Amino acid sequence: MIEIIYDVATLEDSCYIEILPDKYKDECWNTSSIYFTEENFCYIMPTFRKCYKKFDYFSYNEIEVDTWKLILKELEKVKNYLTNNPIPDTLKDIIGFPFTNSEKDFMEYYDTNLKQLILMIDDFQVWIEAKKISTKYITVLGM
Repeated sequence: MIEIIYDVATLEDSCYIEILPDKYKDECWNTSSIYFTEENFCYIMPTFRKCYKKFDYFSYNEIEVDTWKLILKELEKVKNYLTNNPIPDTLKDIIGFPFTNSEKDFMEYYDTNLKQLILMIDDFQVWIEAKKISTKYITVLGM
């Protein structure tokens, strides 16, 4: 399932990307955060690398709200692209496939995965828009 995880209590191991609506304070698994499985986050990771050049997948990234505005615009472009029934072979130019079988697995259930990815991006945009009102930083805690 391609989705955001909102409840830290449902996490089963440590292979998640945490999005914290604040600066990093040496604490992970915050109840105010949202979470992505590693694979689900990697679908949108090209957007982060494009908009935040210092992005480090293996560390924490304290990203200012102004940069999040750029990320939101780029996510909107990605979402619009995905909404217009793209040719499956063109997806690797837009989204990330982190593992050897990621692209093959995505294509196996292409229509369902495409819809779920669009919805995940939309939900993420809504969450970011709500959080950027009350904070100056939103941090991506990497692997």
